[in-house]
Amino acid sequence: MRTWSAGRHCSVIGAAHRRQNKPCQDASRVCRISPDLQVLLVSDGHGGSRYRLSDVGSRLACVAAEEAIRAIATTLSLQDQAGWREQLERELPAAIEQRWLHAIETHWSSQLETGEESFSSALYGCTLGVVLLTPQWWGCTGIGDWDLVAIQAGGDARLVNQEQLSQASGEATLSLCQSGALSAWASRAQLQPQPSETALVLCTDGVRKSCATDGDFLQLCLQMLEIQGEALAEGLAEITARGSGDDVSVAIAQRGGPTRSGRGTALAALGVAAAAVGAGLWWWLKPADPLALEIQQLCRHPERIEASLKQRRQQFLALLATPSKAQALLEQPQVDPLGALIAGSAPEASSKLQLCPALEQALRAQWKAARETQEPSRAPARP
Repeated sequence: MRTWSAGRHCSVIGAAHRRQNKPCQDASRVCRISPDLQVLLVSDGHGGSRYRLSDVGSRLACVAAEEAIRAIATTLSLQDQAGWREQLERELPAAIEQRWLHAIETHWSSQLETGEESFSSALYGCTLGVVLLTPQWWGCTGIGDWDLVAIQAGGDARLVNQEQLSQASGEATLSLCQSGALSAWASRAQLQPQPSETALVLCTDGVRKSCATDGDFLQLCLQMLEIQGEALAEGLAEITARGSGDDVSVAIAQRGGPTRSGRGTALAALGVAAAAVGAGLWWWLKPADPLALEIQQLCRHPERIEASLKQRRQQFLALLATPSKAQALLEQPQVDPLGALIAGSAPEASSKLQLCPALEQALRAQWKAARETQEPSRAPARP
């Protein structure tokens, strides 16, 4: 069995967060638990005022996951694949959650100024993706909107794990801070015996969202296998600047050297100008503008539409109350692509958006609900 070489990871602050002087809310980690057990970790803090300490939450989530896996590895043999499968589905998620809650409570207690605000795990809300690698098997588990791509020796890349948003209720993604979501880890858990993959690429959702199609995302994962050190960080910064604007993180593990067999095919498929990777430059397909990309992503995944729009109910109401706010959103769609979409879909908006039927219908329903909330119907007066 070929062993996995030392993995590498990288987290880059999103272009939108950089403009807003906000911290990077992503975290990533690669750790060697034992000579035959390596772990890849990525975590994405939710951001926003409700999750204002999520940059701390994502970092502590990675630490909690490493500590929990180390503890289990001292008592469970790597040869016991059934035991590790059980761990990935149940015991490990519970252990991670317990350690994470203790860590964020300790961090909260150390804050000098909290005012009258009470502690809430939501303040630290984040996702978490976990991949375990051994010579005999690899496995994964986690919660939230992270993606895992497996790559074969011939350069074939496929998405082997992603969030199914039908599990989420009223949220755009499941979160480590949701106590009722612990059971959802099992749906993301898998264990692959006798793996044939030559590489695994674990990403937070900002990477995939920056690509115009899933095919481009898979080709991008292939390209990342050949890029090391500062060139990877520079490439990820370019991705977020020209794509989603979100923080981005990757954790990569390979067997042997770079998988070069897929490079020519990937570049031909992307159809972009070439620059030398050895010189630290990046191969990149410029995606559609942020508003068009947001529409494309939602129409490609209609199961995400309702949850995404529901969390913006206040924005619908604000735009009804002050229609002039729509112009600012439309002028800078890279800051808030979903907000720009909502603004452009307003009944009085002059912009002509190319929407799929599911998205158009959902937006109309949200505008109708907002108007009914703002101007509730009155029952006729009794004679």
